[in-house]
Amino acid sequence: MPFYGAEAGVEAVREFLQTGAVGSNTYNQELAVLRADRGITTAELPDVAQFETFYPREFQSRQYPHLSIVYLSDTAEQERNSRMVNLAIELRLTVLDLSVAGSEVQMGEAMCRYRDALTKLFFRRLQGGQGWTLNNGGTGDAQGRIILAKIEANTLTFDPELQANTANMLLRTALLVRIQEDYKS
Repeated sequence: MPFYGAEAGVEAVREFLQTGAVGSNTYNQELAVLRADRGITTAELPDVAQFETFYPREFQSRQYPHLSIVYLSDTAEQERNSRMVNLAIELRLTVLDLSVAGSEVQMGEAMCRYRDALTKLFFRRLQGGQGWTLNNGGTGDAQGRIILAKIEANTLTFDPELQANTANMLLRTALLVRIQEDYKS
């Protein structure tokens, strides 16, 4: 049975960020590279402690930094008989003030670094580890079916209620993931 794969798209994004592929970094490995380049430690830029899919747990999580990968919507078929749809998937990286050493300024700087490491992953062009195809869709249902994956926008969100006495922050990254119908079924 052919399917267009909202679930497959979310899983491909999770695998791309959390597991990586042969010869390519995961998100946490890319953060480690950035720390080494900048001469900083995990105190200033901690690894993502938890990756979750489908539900934006954000401040309900028990581990931080926390990354939710959430399917939002999709489009109609891109071109007649193309059998491709665009999925709107959002990454929500929640970082608590207590996770990052320093003041509010260092927290904002850390959020910029999280964004930079994520962007680098999507820009990379390595054999077996292309960012724009999520490593060829990973090993699950999206394998070989991701035509395009790109960052549409990054937005740093500040919640006045949550920031009453702390600099908790949320980085929202809008992704466009174009997936093709599964022809095998």
